[in-house]
Amino acid sequence: MEADERRRGIRDYLEQSEEAVVARTLASKFNVSRQVIVGDIALLRAAGAGIVSTPKGYIMRSQIDEGVSEAVVCQHSPDDTKEELYAIVDLGGEVIDVTVEHPIYGLLKGDLNISSRLEADEFISKVQDNPSALLSSLTEGLHIHTIKAKNEDRLQKIKKVLESKGFLYQ
Repeated sequence: MEADERRRGIRDYLEQSEEAVVARTLASKFNVSRQVIVGDIALLRAAGAGIVSTPKGYIMRSQIDEGVSEAVVCQHSPDDTKEELYAIVDLGGEVIDVTVEHPIYGLLKGDLNISSRLEADEFISKVQDNPSALLSSLTEGLHIHTIKAKNEDRLQKIKKVLESKGFLYQ
């Protein structure tokens, strides 16, 4: 299979998938290494494909853009991350991403797409098992989340709970 044909196949596969797909699944499907898939994804993005990397794998941006979303500024210790994520997903929200303002690099953003306690637990487990730190550790806990909900009322409820727990930056 030619590289261009494989990349079209990857894009088509992701467009048809209802869930995020990990690189090793794509590598197996297209009989290449995971690293080749990572490179293909980078080239597809450079060509304008709306592919998002999440802790759960790759997904097309069009599949995650439904509902209403808002950026909220939060600040808390790393120990409160699980409680923050639970507060959002327990009300049916999704944590789309996290952004921090770094003094050298400017805005640093990480796609999360966490919408359940299971996904929050998996994220926390990755953080605990990895020598890297949360992005918010670069900014004394100050960070921005894009939160998505099915409607504006639900989004406001999520913000009220975050405020009541002292996680919203005032």
